[in-house]
Amino acid sequence: MRVVAAVLLLCLQSLPSHAADAVSIDDRRSGLEPAQIETVRAQVAREYAKLKAFFGIDVGPVVVTLVKKGVGRHFPPNRIQIPAAQVRHARAVSAHELTHLLTQGWANGLLKEGLAVYGQDKFGETPAWPNWGQNIHQAAYAEIVTPDTDVRGPGDANRVLSTPNPGKTKLRLAAYRVAGSWVTWLIDERMSGDVRRFVKTVYRSGSYKKALGETFQELRPAWKAYVKARR
Repeated sequence: MRVVAAVLLLCLQSLPSHAADAVSIDDRRSGLEPAQIETVRAQVAREYAKLKAFFGIDVGPVVVTLVKKGVGRHFPPNRIQIPAAQVRHARAVSAHELTHLLTQGWANGLLKEGLAVYGQDKFGETPAWPNWGQNIHQAAYAEIVTPDTDVRGPGDANRVLSTPNPGKTKLRLAAYRVAGSWVTWLIDERMSGDVRRFVKTVYRSGSYKKALGETFQELRPAWKAYVKARR
């Protein structure tokens, strides 16, 4: 018990008080140890503080529901779900789900999931779905050149992510990787890293022409050439 208490105290001391207070835990019989629970709470608090500053959006105190089984999910306005296995294996998709909470109002599945992958890649403290630390452009390129793939670009990714595909993990993995690469390329290469302008324009409306001067169809070949150069 003394060891656990010492770990908890150390984790708490590593956070500013306002950041620590911004995240609480709802443990639904996850089976996690107290130290594991505090570790993920502190991680989410740090990620949340950075994401709020990055997007310029705040949804108030966030509740992290820890469950024994399931997947990472978000429940507006202020709750995310993390399964115990992700915590045990240091693979929590918490920054991904926090990004969803902070950026409600997406135009389609491609932009929604692409931005969440971007948020996880940029601020997630642990490698997680869908690329687990691999360069997102390299991961996307590997998917679009795979023989017999059903995801050859952002259009295919959008169709997959905008419709239910239960049990089709490989298909969804490919779609998430392509979506993450697409949005990362748009923000970093076409909008000079201006994520707030991206959210206000393309993300909300789906209108590429108005924001970037090019249509979706015109942008796709440029994206493909970019990821191919980074394979």
